[in-house]
Amino acid sequence: MTGETHSAGLVETVRQRMRFYDVALLASVPLVLLSVFVSPAAVRRSLVFEYTDPSFSAAFASAFVHFDRLHLFVNLATYTVVVSVVFALAVASGHRRQFYVVFLNFVLVLPALLSYLNLSVVRSSVGFGFSGVVMAFAGYLPLSLAEYAERRFDIGPRAAVAPVLFFLTLGIIAVLSVQSVVAENATVFLGTSGLVAATLLSALLYAVSAFNQGPGLLEKIRAAATDSGYFELGVVALVLVFGLPFVAFPTDPRLTDSSVNLYVHLLGYSLGFLVPFVAAELEVQVTD
Repeated sequence: MTGETHSAGLVETVRQRMRFYDVALLASVPLVLLSVFVSPAAVRRSLVFEYTDPSFSAAFASAFVHFDRLHLFVNLATYTVVVSVVFALAVASGHRRQFYVVFLNFVLVLPALLSYLNLSVVRSSVGFGFSGVVMAFAGYLPLSLAEYAERRFDIGPRAAVAPVLFFLTLGIIAVLSVQSVVAENATVFLGTSGLVAATLLSALLYAVSAFNQGPGLLEKIRAAATDSGYFELGVVALVLVFGLPFVAFPTDPRLTDSSVNLYVHLLGYSLGFLVPFVAAELEVQVTD
């Protein structure tokens, strides 16, 4: 096993390796979201991203704007759970530096990028809310879990396991996103069926690659199950990987006064996986 010794429990390991600036960094996002939320409604309205009159300042600031307490609570709760788990995986697997780079890029760069990519769907509307960035952290979760499994339990390789998780969830997202219209639209049904088939095939190809490179998978899983705390963290992360799509991609995205922007959720999730994954693979190639 290539992982660390099992002498220290997970909680103790994270506690020993955690620094004050880690807490400050993770807490900075909720503090900003809450600060913006308690600002006057007129100020918040001035920060929303208008698709017919876009501005760079609003492209960035709109991600931190919420008008409804439930909307804010859902984004804060999802952020707290996902980022806490990703951070624990990163600390336990020795990828704290990678986490910091990803975190800063997601918070400082991704909001504006998502806003401008959203302009590709022409419509007269506005965009706001942190869910696209939250979904980027959700997209980063498969890579974090794969790195953790490889480092701690010798289950891998990461380059195969991470895409398996991503493509499987992408297939789930495809079904959930169009479930409300496939029965009435044969073209959408055929297109979705093709996308699901492609994602499942991609997942299968990567799974075969992982199996060929990592014999003794069942034995490694049994050994991992005895690693108290660390194994449970992996299970929680795996549940989040496959559970979050059902929360972020409801079959009926319509709300009382607005609707869930499934397109931004998909963009955030895809970029949240692809950018760190490609960067990690390029770093490996350069190192080798």
